[in-house]
Amino acid sequence: MKTLITFLFAICLLGTAACSTAQSTGSGLPISKTDLPALEFRSRIEKGGAMLVDVRTPAEYASGHIAGAVNLDWSAADYEKQMATLDPKMPVLVYCAMGGRSEQAKEYLEGKGLVVIQLVDGIGGWKKAGLPVVK
Repeated sequence: MKTLITFLFAICLLGTAACSTAQSTGSGLPISKTDLPALEFRSRIEKGGAMLVDVRTPAEYASGHIAGAVNLDWSAADYEKQMATLDPKMPVLVYCAMGGRSEQAKEYLEGKGLVVIQLVDGIGGWKKAGLPVVK
């Protein structure tokens, strides 16, 4: 019985430590090593060797996007066909307006075996960090 109590106590401590070390975005969503804030995301873009993908609608993309991004509309009827054009050997850097659609796209692409890094808080976070967009 003593061993069981000690084991359960150890599990509780590990769970608490894991939760306390997690960072979060303004929306309360956890940030993982594949979710980067704007300045780190920019550094990852500059490193090269990855495909930068904006998953917003064409109208949103036209209103301002990160230089070098291709627009693959997550809400399009043919999004699967669009996503299939990505090179599975290259990491994908993905973003949307605030993070919702890019999180869905990230999960979808990871399910297809791609390595995906997401911009935390989307292009809104990018702009808030004072980083440029192009039209």
